[in-house]
Amino acid sequence: MLKRCITILLAVAMLLSVCAMAGCGKNSDNGDKPVLNQISNEAEEEYFLDMPAELRGTTVKFATWIDHAKTDTAVALSGFEETTGMKYELVQVSEREYPVKMAALISAEQSPDVVVENGAFPRSVNLLQPLSLETNGLDATDPFWDQRTSEFYRLGDKYYLVNGAKSSWLMAGTITYYHRTLLEENGLKTPSDYIDENNWNLDTFWTLLTQIKSTCNLSGAGAHIDFETWLSLFGGGQVRWNQETDKFENTLESTETKTAIDWLMRAKDAGLVKIIANHDDSITTAGAAIQVAGCYGLRKSPGWFYTMDVDDLGFAYLPKVNADDADYTFTNSCRAYGICKGAKNAKGAAYFLRYFLNEAHYDMDNMFKTEEAKKLYLELREKGDMNRQSLAICVTRVLDPDVTANELCKELIDGTSAQVAVNLAKCSSKLNSGVVAANKIIEEFIAAQ
Repeated sequence: MLKRCITILLAVAMLLSVCAMAGCGKNSDNGDKPVLNQISNEAEEEYFLDMPAELRGTTVKFATWIDHAKTDTAVALSGFEETTGMKYELVQVSEREYPVKMAALISAEQSPDVVVENGAFPRSVNLLQPLSLETNGLDATDPFWDQRTSEFYRLGDKYYLVNGAKSSWLMAGTITYYHRTLLEENGLKTPSDYIDENNWNLDTFWTLLTQIKSTCNLSGAGAHIDFETWLSLFGGGQVRWNQETDKFENTLESTETKTAIDWLMRAKDAGLVKIIANHDDSITTAGAAIQVAGCYGLRKSPGWFYTMDVDDLGFAYLPKVNADDADYTFTNSCRAYGICKGAKNAKGAAYFLRYFLNEAHYDMDNMFKTEEAKKLYLELREKGDMNRQSLAICVTRVLDPDVTANELCKELIDGTSAQVAVNLAKCSSKLNSGVVAANKIIEEFIAAQ
């Protein structure tokens, strides 16, 4: 009873503190909206009320390349300390060097407690400990967790990585961004206009691209498209992770991937598209009218395009591959969290993740560029398909940690549509080496369970 009273008093103190800082809990844009989305789930309240008393006063170390204390996550981290009585420490590790630096920390018996997976799989598996109620207090099958993520990262009979079912760090998938003002001032429909007409598909996308080229007076291609996520739109990709067999598969020469590449290369040859890796600032500078990239651009700072006027920036679904498809395609991205091997506060880490990956502890009404952007993100998160995500970089970095996203298919990307068949075979041969090496890591890891 004493433990519960202390926890309740801490939670009330946190709420009063937030209200004081935020002007009695009112949003500056709308006086009726609270700054924080408070926990409404009684099970979550009980979870933290039942936290072991011995964890109070301990510190959870979180290895990350993001300074979360200076982003929209700061309010959640502050709430974590107030609610649990635990402290947190951000261990800064660069994203590119993450698997290597983390392995060194583990070897030196300086393991952090919480780790993040953002494209290092399968190199990251040797950084992780299995998740279980018995050893670290985290049940990956609990409905709190996104079961798509839990199952995707289940190796053998054990779970290793999770994300919240309603987490602002469940990164969702790819969308179409567009420079609204540029299109409208040139008398062109926007992707959202086509969606309103139920006519946003590859055919109308091609039509729009040709109109952009002839009317917008751009120095380069009208659309910049991330290569790997474009393949996911068609249900293909360079690499697929088979959850049933615990193996990576080379899908670069699959029918779906070939179809996606053929469309993209024809558009490139026609001067309609520039192939990019991840994202660039072409939309922000009005150097392009359209960009196909991940949904991180929906966020305010530090999201992509954060310097761009919200009145200029539009966003929409990916186009349908076929005009009569029942729905739009929803892809996904690889972001998950686990407890580090050798963690000194593994049980504290489980509570940290439960708090950190719950959107109720964030100011979701102030996280995205607009209410429309928030609505789209929530839909992307709900419908995301874990089998439509970029895994090629994960596999190829097993052999070359410094390879960039598009280097594997550089010959293909730099070539022409007429050279696709030859270049595709060359790239596929190189990819096979990475797939074999990646599967060896997984096989040895499962054998050692």
